[in-house]
Amino acid sequence: MLPSRPNTAEVPDDPSSSEDEPTTEDRDALTTEDSVSVHNGIELATVHSQPRRPQIGGPGKLLLSRSQRNHGMLQVKNEVLDVMINKLLPPEETDFMVKNLERPSDEPIRRTFNRGVPLVEVNESARVLKVGLTFLPGADKPQVNRLEETNMAGREPHQKDASWRVNTARSLLVQFDVTQDLQVVQTDKTSKIVALARQRGHEDRGMALARKRQPRDSVTIDSHHVRLVDDLTKEEWDLQGLLVEVDASSLWDLMLNFRRLISEGGPGMSDSETSMVLEKMIEDARRLCTRSPILFRMSTRTRIIRSKNTRYGVDHGPMFRTLTTSRGIREIISLSASYFNSLDPTDSNATAQSQIRPRFLQMIVLLLSLLNNDDLAEIKDFLESTYGLKSDRRGLELCILKVVPLLSINSKVFLKSLVHTIEGYPPSRDDARYNSHNWNIVVKRILEDGYLLPGTITDLGRPFLSWIAQWPDQGFKSTTVFNNLQYSKDLRTMNDIPPIELNPNGSLKEVTVILTDDSEFVIRAEDLEKVTCLTGGAYPVQETSPAKRSFDLIIHETQINSELYKAIQMTNSIIQRVNVWLAGQARNGMKSLLKKNSSKPEFLNEMTGSGRLTKNVATLRQHNLAVAYKVEGRKISRTDALRNMARDIRLLEGHIKIIDARWGGTVHKVFSHEKKELGQALETIRGQINLADRRRVGLGQDDDISDEPVARCVYPEGTEKSGSPIWHDYEAWCHEHTGVLNLEAKQMTVTNVRWLSDEVIELSLQNQSSKMFVSPLKPVPEGYRDDEIRVNDIISLVGQYIAVGEPDDSDRQEPCPLLIMTNYLRITGMEEQNRSRRGMNRGRHMEKKVRQCFR
Repeated sequence: MLPSRPNTAEVPDDPSSSEDEPTTEDRDALTTEDSVSVHNGIELATVHSQPRRPQIGGPGKLLLSRSQRNHGMLQVKNEVLDVMINKLLPPEETDFMVKNLERPSDEPIRRTFNRGVPLVEVNESARVLKVGLTFLPGADKPQVNRLEETNMAGREPHQKDASWRVNTARSLLVQFDVTQDLQVVQTDKTSKIVALARQRGHEDRGMALARKRQPRDSVTIDSHHVRLVDDLTKEEWDLQGLLVEVDASSLWDLMLNFRRLISEGGPGMSDSETSMVLEKMIEDARRLCTRSPILFRMSTRTRIIRSKNTRYGVDHGPMFRTLTTSRGIREIISLSASYFNSLDPTDSNATAQSQIRPRFLQMIVLLLSLLNNDDLAEIKDFLESTYGLKSDRRGLELCILKVVPLLSINSKVFLKSLVHTIEGYPPSRDDARYNSHNWNIVVKRILEDGYLLPGTITDLGRPFLSWIAQWPDQGFKSTTVFNNLQYSKDLRTMNDIPPIELNPNGSLKEVTVILTDDSEFVIRAEDLEKVTCLTGGAYPVQETSPAKRSFDLIIHETQINSELYKAIQMTNSIIQRVNVWLAGQARNGMKSLLKKNSSKPEFLNEMTGSGRLTKNVATLRQHNLAVAYKVEGRKISRTDALRNMARDIRLLEGHIKIIDARWGGTVHKVFSHEKKELGQALETIRGQINLADRRRVGLGQDDDISDEPVARCVYPEGTEKSGSPIWHDYEAWCHEHTGVLNLEAKQMTVTNVRWLSDEVIELSLQNQSSKMFVSPLKPVPEGYRDDEIRVNDIISLVGQYIAVGEPDDSDRQEPCPLLIMTNYLRITGMEEQNRSRRGMNRGRHMEKKVRQCFR
């Protein structure tokens, strides 16, 4: 057992510097002191990094440790992200930023873009686009819960500010693609967007007569014509986008590891290496679930399905920054065929292949859940021929329900979103009184398509509809109820894919983790998420070696923009005083504070910083395992941290310049005391800015190490259950009016039951010499084992399960004797019997099936 947790300790971080030259397209613009260069008034992030390590498999064929390989992947990820970020910088010049300080917060912004590049002047002949945006913030669970509550109430989404809307809309004009060799290629779509807008007939007022003179490669984006809406399908737009906020680090780790697997995998990668990469991808998926909860909400499914331009990224200050798109994910999936075809379960190493294949399929389904309808249609045939997956939207969504963990804030939202996702429209009556009725209809309708939903003894056995898991009093709020969903027709690969478990064994109190330095420790299960998210504190860990020494893994959190926040607070206090003075125009000398030729005072806008910026360092035995940067608790890259600080410094300097210019022209003796106080305050602010700038420069000198202390978790074998290789054909249908389930399957009677372990039951069957081995769908307390299955129970062999029934004595008038469904058990194996292979293909078709009816 681990020792009790000590009090939180603090370990000062000790960032080391590097003398290597920073790599950037704007290298010449850098000074020796700055780690951020300026392009069009916005900071291009460039950081000092360690020398490049040799590439795996490159010249010399160096054997690298896991930590060295991880470091190489970290460098690749950071380089690709930096290129994309720098190409997506919002087009704000310094003068334009300073001008915004005096602009009323609700004043529209108009900018013309030629092939995505901003022009200095607005081109009046360029088409003004009508832009619709749906923004789904997903930084944390409370934020996602608030979004679902807003949707329930039908409130209008927050419109952000004019600058954010224009910058984000501009980013939709270009498409970024990451090639197989991880090069970022930018494609302009302006001319295509203009052509489609003309076809739709959206004409800006006054533009109809000048239609022939409209440039094809230029458009104007007016913040007044850019709206954030809850449903993009209710209107027509020239340009639209669904913006889904995700955790950048875990999403990119998942995608880059997937690219690595399909490019280096197969014969070029051993089974152990493949398993290691897949384990890392599973860990990335778990982190993505934890840090990007909006992706794993039931209500998000319909938005992704119906969107025309789906973008995944981060909400970063002046705009939403796209990291990848539905189209980009589709192309990654398209490259995976050759690797999947190499996973031949009939080869000499079938055991390893059988473990790798379902995990790879889990990742495929997770990536497929990010595709919209248009991109899914592009690879429909590919999915069916390569993976054996049903690729119509309904079939894919049912597969996603089984594999991907989806949640809702309450059962009402869950059921409404579930019906909308599967049927394509919301339920006509979503009052809580109809929840059970609507749920029963869902289960019946998917049965018509070949999907059977097994349940447990606590869910089944009602007098009517005994075969449907009943809707609980509190309802269902997650897709775990679909974990055992089974498909009986062609393309049955779905049955072989186990659900992605965020916590494969919830009963575990301790978990073994492999840290980024290759060391292995045991950690409390309750501390795992906190360590993964780099939450400040001290966490006890224990070695897995025989010595079993205990240490404290310490995560120290330090605010790195405290000087900036102090300067912002002081500046806003001065702005309040200046605005009060400007409002009192009747006072003597006040006219000198106003702009010349101005009939009314122009007030300054108070400054809002980028957010509380922290540096979180994970340390074990005086060694730094990971360093991460967070803004308001949300993890960002060091590049973004540098850019946030540089932008805030620039805006602060703009405020001070305006205040100094306004107040400096006042010479009236009435204001001499105020001027003196103001001068002192401004000097204090400049001092804080200098301190912040030094800290920013030091931040750029930090070593480039992992932002994750835990490389992966090692869970006990068997915690994730794959589909059984055993399959028994059956047919199932439901009577339209009575709701009776008809099963045409092989029927047997249980003659003996023996529990071999908590998870394995040995069954002896009437007229059968071989034994059958089954497992409960949920853990069973020892005192309740007899309820699972008993001697003389009638079972039906349905695919990978047995359906357990008992006679219904309430009604003997039915032509088919009615049974009450009491339970389902998963078939895990059959005792092998030596049988003649002669005539086996003829005998296979002669197995007798019996029709059974379940009330």
